[in-house]
Amino acid sequence: MKKYLFYLLPICFLTLAGGFLYQSNQIRSENIAQNGSSDTSPSEQPQHKLTSDLTDLGEAMITFVHFNDVNQAMLSIGDEEIHFPITVTNIEKNQFELIGLADSPSDLTIGSTFGLAQDKNQQYYYYPLEHE
Repeated sequence: MKKYLFYLLPICFLTLAGGFLYQSNQIRSENIAQNGSSDTSPSEQPQHKLTSDLTDLGEAMITFVHFNDVNQAMLSIGDEEIHFPITVTNIEKNQFELIGLADSPSDLTIGSTFGLAQDKNQQYYYYPLEHE
């Protein structure tokens, strides 16, 4: 009898655990379907998030960073250049965060590319690009 319980209890446990995982996945899928799936591109994500009108400036690339004294990064968007102050987050890896750029990650480096948007109040917003 003990031999059967030794095999039966783990099988019952795994079956119940699998059933709970399946149910929680189904509930999560139903919630996503009810709330509406997000079929927006990354450039539209900040617009959904803020409910204000944003102008997509396109792909920005960090081309130059001045770590000494000034702590400033230069972004290139086509022919235009924009300067942002930075906060260094990892000295060894030369990683930093752009101050004044909403949703800016803290692991940016020279050569990082991302999407840039701007609102009516001249506030800039970060968004990830699709190919990243």
